[in-house]
Amino acid sequence: MMIQILTFLSLILRIDSLLYSNNSKGPRSLSTGFNQEEVPLVKLTRDILSPQRYDKRVRPVADHTQSLKIHLSMSLYQIVDVSEPAQNIKLNVWMIQKWVDEALDWDPDEYYGINTTILPHEVLWLPDTVVYNSVVMNPDETERYMNIRADSLRHEGKRGSQMSFLYPAMYTVTCRLNIRYFPYDQQNCTLTISSWTNSKSALDYYADEHVNLASYISNEEWDVISFKVYRHEYKYACCPEPWVILEASIVIRRKPLYYVVNLIIPTSIITIVAITGFFTPASTSDDRTEKINLGITTLLAMSILMLMVSDQMPTTSEFVPLIAWFYLMIIILISIGTFLTSVILSIQGRRQYGKLPPLSIRHLFFNKLGKWVYLEAPPPLQMLWEEMDDHPAMAYIRSKTKKPDQKTKKQSIVSLNMNNNNNNNNNNNNYAGLPPKPETPKTGGLRDPVLLHDPVDRTPSNTSLLAARPRAKSNWLKVGAAAKRKSITDEARDQVPMIEFGSNPSTPSPSVLQSARSSIWENAVAVVATPSKTTPGSLSRKPPGEVNTMKARRQCSLEWELIATILDRILLIVFISSVILVTAGMIITGRVAQWSYDQVSTE
Repeated sequence: MMIQILTFLSLILRIDSLLYSNNSKGPRSLSTGFNQEEVPLVKLTRDILSPQRYDKRVRPVADHTQSLKIHLSMSLYQIVDVSEPAQNIKLNVWMIQKWVDEALDWDPDEYYGINTTILPHEVLWLPDTVVYNSVVMNPDETERYMNIRADSLRHEGKRGSQMSFLYPAMYTVTCRLNIRYFPYDQQNCTLTISSWTNSKSALDYYADEHVNLASYISNEEWDVISFKVYRHEYKYACCPEPWVILEASIVIRRKPLYYVVNLIIPTSIITIVAITGFFTPASTSDDRTEKINLGITTLLAMSILMLMVSDQMPTTSEFVPLIAWFYLMIIILISIGTFLTSVILSIQGRRQYGKLPPLSIRHLFFNKLGKWVYLEAPPPLQMLWEEMDDHPAMAYIRSKTKKPDQKTKKQSIVSLNMNNNNNNNNNNNNYAGLPPKPETPKTGGLRDPVLLHDPVDRTPSNTSLLAARPRAKSNWLKVGAAAKRKSITDEARDQVPMIEFGSNPSTPSPSVLQSARSSIWENAVAVVATPSKTTPGSLSRKPPGEVNTMKARRQCSLEWELIATILDRILLIVFISSVILVTAGMIITGRVAQWSYDQVSTE
C-alpha cells in the first residue's frame, strides 16, 4: 500500500514538473538566452552558408561553361574635384552590382516564408570588379563595401538568389583634359570598369545606359552635360577570349564666369589704365620716367596673373590654351606700348634742337591726322602761325605750286632768324647812314614772314622781286604801322614790351592811319629808326630779329609737342581698341567653342 502511494506521488510530481517547464519557457529563455536553433532567420543563414552547401571561393554557377552575367548601375552623387595639373577627376558615386548566385538557394516555405535576407559581404562570393584607370589602387581607400541583399528566386521557379551589392565609392580616375579653350573648355572623362581576371566566358557585364543623377549635388565650377555607360568587348594579348569593358563617360563643362570676373576683366582694365598712362602727354622729365616705370610694373602684374593661371593648367606643349593666348597678346601690347612711349618721348624732346618738323610731317599731322582724332593746334601756336604766315596748310600748298627749276633750300626758321638777328645787331649803330631808298631793299632783321619757308633763291638780284610781291608789301605796311603805333604809345607811357608787336589796338590814332598810307621804305625805316626810351626800372626793347627768333623757337617747341600729342591720341585709340578686341575675341571664341560642343553632342 505504501509503495502504491509513493508511486502515485512521484507521478504527480513528474506531471507537475512538465507543466511548469512548458509554462515557464519564456522566463527561462530570458535567463539562459533564446535558442538559435529555433529562430528561422538564423537557421536560414546557417543552412545556406554551411561549408557543405556554399563555397565563396568558387564562381556560383551550376554549369561552369556558362558565363555569369553581372549587371552594373551607377548613381552620381558629387564631383569632388577636377585637377587640371594632375590630369584626374574625383567622383563620389553609388555603385550597384547585381548577379544570380545559384549556390545560395533555399525554399522559403521551410523557413517560415523568408524570401529575402541580408548577409555580410565577407562570407559571399564577389565579382572582382575594378576600375582600370583608377589612380588609387587600394580598394579600401576607394570603396566602402557593405552587406549584400539576397532575394530567393524560388517564387519565379528558379534556383538560386538574386544578389544586390550596394556600396559607395570615391573614385579618382585619370582623365586627359583638353584645355585648348580654357576657361570655356568641356571635358570628357571615362571610368573603365570590368573584371580583372575573368573574361567574357566567365563574367559578362551589362549596365544601364544612363547614370542616375537624381541625387547629384551641383558643383560650383562644373556642369554635368551627360553621364552614360557604354559596353565594349576588347581582346588583350594575354588571353584569346574577349573582355567585356564598361566605359562610363561623363561630360562636364566649365563655368567660365569665375575666370571672366576675376582674371579676364581685371586684366583688361589694368591694361587699359596702363595704356592710358602711356599715352598721356607729359611735360616734365619726371612724368616721362613714370611712364616707363608704369610699363614695367604692368608687365610684372601681367606675369603674376599669367603665373596664377599656369598653376591651374597642366604642362603641355601640344597647343597654347586660349587664356594663354589672351595673356600673351596683352603682354605684347604692353611691351609695344612701352617702346612707343619711349619713341614719343624722343619725338617730344626734339624741340630742344630748335628745328621745325619737315613740311610733309607738318602737313600730315596738323592738316589730316589732327582732324581725325579731334585735336586742334593750341591758340598760342595758331597765333604764331598767323604772325609768321607759316600755317602748314598754306606752306604745303606753296610747296606744291613752286616752279620745278627753282632751287629748294630746307632751312629752319630758327637758323634764319638767328642770322637775321646778327645782321640787325651789326646795323643797329648805322641807322642814320641808311640810303634814302635803295633799289634793292635789304632783308635784315625784319624778314617777310611769308618767305621763311619759301625755297626761292634769295640772291641780291632776286630780293627786289620778292619785295615787290603784294603779300610782302602788305606785311611791310603792317610792320611799319605797328612800329609807328608803338612809337606814339611810348611817348604816352614809360615802356611797352616788344612782344606786343603782334597785337592790334582797338582805336588806331591818326598818325597810324597816315603811316599806313606811307611808302614801304618809310615804314621800314620807322621800325629801325625809332629810338628806344628807357626809364629807370623799365625793360629795354628787344631788337626785331631777336623777337622773331624767340617766336620761331616757341613755334618749334609747340609744333613738336603737338605732334607728340597727336601720336599719343592715335596710339591711345589704337591700343585701347586692340585690348577690347583681344578680350572680346577671347570671349567670342570660347562661346563658339561651346556651341561647337553642343553641335557635336546633338549629332
